[in-house]
Amino acid sequence: MVREPIAVGGYGVVYRCEQRELGREAVVKVPRARPGDYAWQKRFVREARLASQLEHPFAAHVYAFGVEADGVRWIAMEFVRGVTLGAYLKARGPMPLAEFVPFFEHIAEVVHAAHARGIVHRDLKPSNVMVIESGGRLFPKLLDFGLSKILDAAGGFGEDA
Repeated sequence: MVREPIAVGGYGVVYRCEQRELGREAVVKVPRARPGDYAWQKRFVREARLASQLEHPFAAHVYAFGVEADGVRWIAMEFVRGVTLGAYLKARGPMPLAEFVPFFEHIAEVVHAAHARGIVHRDLKPSNVMVIESGGRLFPKLLDFGLSKILDAAGGFGEDA
């Protein structure tokens, strides 16, 4: 069940949802309609494919992807409970070094895992990293693979990128 929009950007809208059967919250990302813009549609499918290939504890998990009868595409993903890194830093100021180092190491881990699969995120910024507080520690969750590209065997971006 769709509840409300929680993020609106130039690319699309992210809605907070509830999966009643599983008793959990999720988000559904829907791109803004651009009739006849097949490159836009292809980009959204690529985002779903690449994000779903990265199974890592510090990356938001993709649950499903679909296309409705009217052509509306969507990606269902994990609802991450936290705030963006940008909002966190604005509210609290710089992280103390003892918190920053392990937090940044975790971001490096997920980026490395993506690179190991040939995925280059290309949009790593504070608004695409969520901060989760658990057990007195801070953990990141990397979001938004909308600008990601896949590297080909030669180390360049492939045609489908």
